[in-house]
Amino acid sequence: YEALLDKAKKGEGAIDYKALRFAFFETPDFNPLTGMMDYRAVWGALGSGDNDAALKAAEAVLAKNYVDINAHMVAHIAHREKGNSDKSKYHRAWADGLLDSVKSTGDGKSIDKAFEVISISEEYALFQALGVRRLQQSLMRDKGHAYDAVVVVDPKTNQQTTYFFNVDKPFSAYGRD
Repeated sequence: YEALLDKAKKGEGAIDYKALRFAFFETPDFNPLTGMMDYRAVWGALGSGDNDAALKAAEAVLAKNYVDINAHMVAHIAHREKGNSDKSKYHRAWADGLLDSVKSTGDGKSIDKAFEVISISEEYALFQALGVRRLQQSLMRDKGHAYDAVVVVDPKTNQQTTYFFNVDKPFSAYGRD
């Protein structure tokens, strides 16, 4: 993971965001519980209108998990609001690349084409990017795999959609050393 991340930060070749996400999952630093705590911290600070606190929270998350999509999204918005165009674009590129890597694993419209995530917070990052709001979430099991079935609503159209996420990775990480 560290070698892939170092190469990506230096701009040496194309960044394989999916490989980075999956490699981070394999590190001892990965913890399936911190993603949602981090999600609340970064978006909460941004939601309060305190861009400095949002950046501080995002930087703290990225220091331990550089593939956290929400932290990059918040850093992008906070830097944009502060007029830091280059830093905003940098974090936007990372957020987009990481989101695209989640979307490349399926279309989320069925269990057979479920998005594969390494943490539940990646689901929430996708919802932020799509501009939808989560209504309900349920855990399903099928053929030895675990899935989140999440019903969301588009606040502009009131249209509801169900997205499916393969959550084998986060579930397998519970209790590991």
